[in-house]
Amino acid sequence: MRSSPSPSASADWFAARGPVLSVKNGPYPHSVQIADAFLSPDAPQAPAPQGLTHVQLLLKVTGLPGRPLKAPHPKPYWVVQYDGCEAAQKANSQVGCGGMDSGSNYFTTEEMRAQDFSAGVYMGFGDLEADTPYWIRAWQLVPEKAEMTRAQLCEVLPSEAQSNCIPLGTVRPDDSETPTAG
Repeated sequence: MRSSPSPSASADWFAARGPVLSVKNGPYPHSVQIADAFLSPDAPQAPAPQGLTHVQLLLKVTGLPGRPLKAPHPKPYWVVQYDGCEAAQKANSQVGCGGMDSGSNYFTTEEMRAQDFSAGVYMGFGDLEADTPYWIRAWQLVPEKAEMTRAQLCEVLPSEAQSNCIPLGTVRPDDSETPTAG
């Protein structure tokens, strides 16, 4: 698999874009903001099967002020909701509508700017420092022809109704110019 391009030190994507998703479910509340969204059949260690592709997100994650947190694994905390997800899941069991499939390690802004992706903090087990923004690349399988114009990043909630969501915004057709680690 090809490696993802890395950002230059002057890239403006460090500011992220759009609204902030406040995730309150679970023992470690945190905020998530989308920096980039794109479609690609290639994700680290997970090429998409025929007929499917990945919607991949570069996310800025921060904990509550003054509090460290366990690095959230994407699957139990976030999900991309899009029109037709349930029908796509019935047609292909590899399509998930209840949580993202996986993600990269977490990286600090300094690691991203230095293009140092050798370590990072492992998702789901590592600890994220207080008052430090971290970046993670997370992905979810979707049909190649999925309608993403109204797609949203949502907090995974115990009930089926997803009400804590933010729009993905523009979803690029490929990762040819994405500033992601991974």
